[in-house]
Amino acid sequence: MKEKLIRKKTILVIEDERALLNVVNAKLGKKGFGVMTARSVDEVFNANLEKNDLGVIAASSIKQALEYLENLEKIDAVWLDHNLLGKENGLDFVKKLKANGGRWENIPIFVVSNTESSATIKSYVNLGVSKYYVKSNHRLDKIIEDINLSFK
Repeated sequence: MKEKLIRKKTILVIEDERALLNVVNAKLGKKGFGVMTARSVDEVFNANLEKNDLGVIAASSIKQALEYLENLEKIDAVWLDHNLLGKENGLDFVKKLKANGGRWENIPIFVVSNTESSATIKSYVNLGVSKYYVKSNHRLDKIIEDINLSFK
């Protein structure tokens, strides 16, 4: 009898604070997720992607990243900060991702930000994000648990 291979879920984490990015990367990895990281919208859509020995891919470019991901890697969910490095923010990322259509249109997106503006939160909800968390009000483990539950 053949055993069915189970592919681990891969999370794209886009966070501008390097220390937090590293912590989230480590926690997701310990929970068995594959992790890709970026610190800006530009990194995701314009970078050369490289996978390190631990299976972590750091993105620095969105068109090339999406092409790469379509062919080689399957992103199962996105962990997204609102404030990012560069000119664009998390809302810009969601708009670009949704504009590409296809499977990207329905990918679960979890916004994790210090931005508490009700107008900003409403904008994300209107774009169809799965959940919006204010960083200071939620523990990382709870957010990871919610992401994991979204796959069931």
